[in-house]
Amino acid sequence: MATSSKSNAETMANELAHSLEATMGRLQNIWDEIGIMEEQRKDRRKVVLHHLQALLEEMVAEEENLRTRLLQSVEDCGKELLKISKELHVPVYEPEEGLTILTLEKELRTRVDTLSKEKHDRMKQLSSLKEKEQQLCDTLCTTPFYIAPDTVPSNDQLAKLRQHISTLQTEKNTRQEVFLETKRKIITYLDDLDLTPNSSFERDVVCEDEESFVLSSDNMAALQTLCAELEKKQNDLIAMASDLRIQVTTLWDRLMIEQSEREAFNRDNQGFKPRVLKALREEIERCRELKLQNIRRYVEGLRAEITQLWNKCYFSQEQRNQFTEFFSDDFTEDLLEIHDQQVARLKQYYDNNRDILKFVEKWEDLWKKMLEFERRANDPSRYNNRGGGLLQEEKERKKVHKLLPKVEEEVSRAIREYEQKTGQPFLVDGCPFLDYVTAQWNKHNEEKEQEKHRRHLAKAKQLEEEQKNGSKPATTPKRRFLTTPTKTPTKRKKTPKTPGGRLPKSRPPLPGSGLRKALAERNTPDRTHGFSMSTLSGSSGTNASLMSCGTYSEFSREVPCRSSAISVIPDEEAVHL
Repeated sequence: MATSSKSNAETMANELAHSLEATMGRLQNIWDEIGIMEEQRKDRRKVVLHHLQALLEEMVAEEENLRTRLLQSVEDCGKELLKISKELHVPVYEPEEGLTILTLEKELRTRVDTLSKEKHDRMKQLSSLKEKEQQLCDTLCTTPFYIAPDTVPSNDQLAKLRQHISTLQTEKNTRQEVFLETKRKIITYLDDLDLTPNSSFERDVVCEDEESFVLSSDNMAALQTLCAELEKKQNDLIAMASDLRIQVTTLWDRLMIEQSEREAFNRDNQGFKPRVLKALREEIERCRELKLQNIRRYVEGLRAEITQLWNKCYFSQEQRNQFTEFFSDDFTEDLLEIHDQQVARLKQYYDNNRDILKFVEKWEDLWKKMLEFERRANDPSRYNNRGGGLLQEEKERKKVHKLLPKVEEEVSRAIREYEQKTGQPFLVDGCPFLDYVTAQWNKHNEEKEQEKHRRHLAKAKQLEEEQKNGSKPATTPKRRFLTTPTKTPTKRKKTPKTPGGRLPKSRPPLPGSGLRKALAERNTPDRTHGFSMSTLSGSSGTNASLMSCGTYSEFSREVPCRSSAISVIPDEEAVHL
């Protein structure tokens, strides 16, 4: 490089010397023609040399100035590049060694321009993202994503800012949906309650534009609180309206108000708005005034209700007699109040012991069904059934006999738990439940004995009349146990003969013989079969044993059981069966 520069300098010097020599020759010729003296020529040569030296020095100065500017630019670009690199968080550019000043300056300036453009782009993105973020933060009242002011964000910071904006937008959408749904509920509640927005917050929620509502955490919490308060008010009004309607209905029932009048009032006063509640209260007051005017009728209505509650609670007559005011004829306001209090106490008692009383009621229902089955078993017309009713009745009877002891045990267990918990006895018809069951069985057995005794008396009376007036032929066919008919029914087909004209050696079984065999087996005592009350009409020894049984379980263990199915069928019916 140095050799090339030296050669170039020598070549330039030779060219300058040749050019200077030619120029001085031309000047010499001009001076000769002009006639300029040698002294003057020397001065002129000095001027030419001076101009040449000044020009060269000026050119050198200019080049030195250019070099200075380039060096200054290199320095400035280096500083700017270092600053931008730090702002953009990129590695600082390290130039290669041996670069000329001009190349270095150009390289540095290009790098600075590139990084400056990237800085500008980042700042533009930051400004746009910050604007969006600020709108969301103002709506949600949240803190913006922190980026130090007057700094260029890194790509990582910009990515985090975008993610933060996305999260805020999702949260805004969620809160907006909650706000719109809650606002709809609040408007409905206000309409149902006949209320108008009172506070500024309520007006902002109901009246202002939906987009202008600030979806801050505090506002959302206040929104939910307002909605919950209105919902509670509505529920309170619903409960209050229900309670008032119960009071009105109770008063109507006791005053025996016409159904048309009730329907008209209910039609005009539906729902639970304050207007309706006011109307219900006014109706209660009106009915109370009527109650005072019609104390006797009202007390009689209360007594009917008390009787119904006594029955539901299985109160004995002795327990009922303890409420002596029930039999009073002095119809005063005090008597009315006492009856009201008695109804309230009975309702409270029933509510406190609802489960046990339901069990007792279930036992009572099964007991009545069992008695009904026994009544049917003694009804001769039951055998006229041709549609399978007897079989269905038998299934139901077995089901009742199976459930009765189970329910009895459930009631006993529930009562034991009640007594252990409260320390007080639970009475059914004035006595413990098992004693009540025993009394029912004893009463039932006594009724059967009385019925048997009445039949004996009726039969004895009939025999006595026949002895006096002479015996009369029976007008109805006698019932007897199933046997093979002595004569073939007229509608039966004749037995076909064999080809030889002889009768077959064995007779085919008569129609209904299989059924008769099954019925005969059912009439045979079976100790494994369920309980049948037809056994109760047996010997006196058996009845004495029954009288000592306390519960259905004890009764079923004491008595040999057999089916209460058909025992006798008339001959004609046996054939057709």
